[in-house]
Amino acid sequence: MNIASWNQRYETGIEVIDDQHRALFAALNELGEAFRTGTSSAHVDRSLQSLMAYTAEHFETEERYMRERNYPRLAEHLAEHARLVGKARELLERFADGRPVTLDVAIFLANLLKHHIDQYDLAMARFFTEQPPTVTIQRL
Repeated sequence: MNIASWNQRYETGIEVIDDQHRALFAALNELGEAFRTGTSSAHVDRSLQSLMAYTAEHFETEERYMRERNYPRLAEHLAEHARLVGKARELLERFADGRPVTLDVAIFLANLLKHHIDQYDLAMARFFTEQPPTVTIQRL
């Protein structure tokens, strides 16, 4: 059962970012499947940890691109990343404390991810398309 389905409307045209987005959708779906099937808490924990680690890696990639291209909405985008990381940490803490972590939370995170791509990543990609990178030629 997929709780978040990737489709072409989420494509930024930046291959590495699109590949990472696909992997994030897959990680969310793995988490959703772990909840749905009632697998062991160790499996849910691994899924949560994997999702958190990959999210951090993905955000680092995006942030590097934005800094390299002097993206004017960098601060806003970084704040959104911090908000999403906070939600993921909250989920991990709830699980670690033995509090209920349900499929509803995974669905909530999937919706946040979709919103993030729609509102932030696609705007970033449009900027990159409209503002080609500057080439610096070094003298020998």
